[in-house]
Amino acid sequence: MKHMKFKYIALLLPAFVLGGCDFMDCDESTDYQKQDIFESFDRSKKMVTNIYSYLPQDFCNTSDAMLDAATDDAIHVYKSSAIQYFVNGTWSANHLVDDVWSKYYTAIRSANLYLKEAEGQNFEDWEHSKNYEDMMKTYRNFPYEVRFLRAFYYFELIKRYHNVPLVTTVLTQEEVNEVIPESCEKVAQFIMQECAEIAPILPVSYKSGFADKETGRITRGAALALKARVALYMASPLFSADDTDKWEKAAKAAYEIIGSASELGYKLDKFANLFGAANNTSTEVILARSTGENGDFEKANFPMGVEGGKTSTCPTQNLVDAFEMKSSGNEFDWNNPAMKANPYADRDPRLAMTVVYNNMEWPAAKKVEIWEGGANGLPLANATTTGYYLRKYVNKDISFASGSTVTKKHHNWILFRYAEVLLNYAEAMANAYGPDVAGDETCPMTAREAVNQVRNRSDIKMPAFPTGMSKEDFIKRLKNERRVELAFEGHRFWDIRRWKDLSKTADIYRVKIEKTGDNFNYAKLLHETRTITDNLYFYPISNTEKYKNPNLGQNPGW
Repeated sequence: MKHMKFKYIALLLPAFVLGGCDFMDCDESTDYQKQDIFESFDRSKKMVTNIYSYLPQDFCNTSDAMLDAATDDAIHVYKSSAIQYFVNGTWSANHLVDDVWSKYYTAIRSANLYLKEAEGQNFEDWEHSKNYEDMMKTYRNFPYEVRFLRAFYYFELIKRYHNVPLVTTVLTQEEVNEVIPESCEKVAQFIMQECAEIAPILPVSYKSGFADKETGRITRGAALALKARVALYMASPLFSADDTDKWEKAAKAAYEIIGSASELGYKLDKFANLFGAANNTSTEVILARSTGENGDFEKANFPMGVEGGKTSTCPTQNLVDAFEMKSSGNEFDWNNPAMKANPYADRDPRLAMTVVYNNMEWPAAKKVEIWEGGANGLPLANATTTGYYLRKYVNKDISFASGSTVTKKHHNWILFRYAEVLLNYAEAMANAYGPDVAGDETCPMTAREAVNQVRNRSDIKMPAFPTGMSKEDFIKRLKNERRVELAFEGHRFWDIRRWKDLSKTADIYRVKIEKTGDNFNYAKLLHETRTITDNLYFYPISNTEKYKNPNLGQNPGW
């Protein structure tokens, strides 16, 4: 594990100045000696912000692709991307993709160093400053923010690599290369315990009581949301046998947020408000990671044929079929002639806010022509091969046409939002009690009531899940609801693993569209069949890391 290159005197990695901007939305790279860092509040603050900088985002951040392109929800149109390793059988301990081992252990090391060296600092030289008390209030909160970040990074490691070293102190180089992995269960318990301890201390919001009003900082709700997500994962089939106690604990963890939603300031927002430039201000968003003002994601995902667009993530027919009929809540059926003739009519409103389909006005007033021979369809080079383009998170207000004055907008990647918490609760309750049974006062809402809140948001209004569903039917439909609600938010890749559903995702479908006169003909076709093996449930540990520390071992099948 030599990639964790630690020095006895740490240098601050690229740091971010806070000023009056978003907590993650400024950049100033510089180096400081350890003594400088911990004797200056501003430099200590920059070190904390550096630890924040490791928070993930997936605006085509996985080998220039979205991680969803390694699921049955999407494909990446360019075969040169390493994202293809996940699905074409070439992934190995020497042929890596999304290898974040070194990245997150570097972040964890920085967190451990901060927690060790920052303790007891009081910046005496500033104690007569009029801003001293505000400064110290912020400083006293930093350790709890850093403990959350360290816990979050450990979760990113265990969901990929399973058993990993659990390091909470600053190690020497020799010690680093001799660490032994702890069980995934022990690391998960550490994460949940950290969240439980820091949540009551963290503020509900930074809008009042703090001199700096930065958005994107760790709140009480973020700590509770991480705890709830980890509890759900650890109850899931990949990590546990069918353990009712673990499902109950996951439900209770999610309800800590649901039962305190008013106090924490969370409620469901319009779905249309969740993925634009100001989504980090939504009442539904618990934690978002800003990537600043840019148009890169739009360049990557505007359709071919739209000026500046080059295609990247193409939703599959598999995903489009998952969106139910708006009027009835029934599944879409290709064997129904009326549905097949007009496959995008009367569909769940989230479809049109997630996927760009044929004849939709996008990104401006002109309709996209995805039929064969159309302006945005095959055989145009690098046009979508599935019949769809991505809409979620893509900002249509950006234009790369000649004379455009809007070529970039703010982007914020959602890490936690309230709808996920409701769906986490619904899944845990359904597994623990069934669809229509409530627990005690720590989880008094039924699974069905929770998921119906999500479906009933003001601009969606999908028919409610009915009473009387069997546990198996409810969970199957709930998985579909989660897929539809959270598409392209970084969940599907992990959900199909923790559910042990990978074998169900091999066949990838597309739509073939032909135009005759003013009419379209739609046909569902097999696009590709992917390589699915049991070793894909966890990542391989790099052979380079294993060479440096043989104690790391290797995950089965690699």
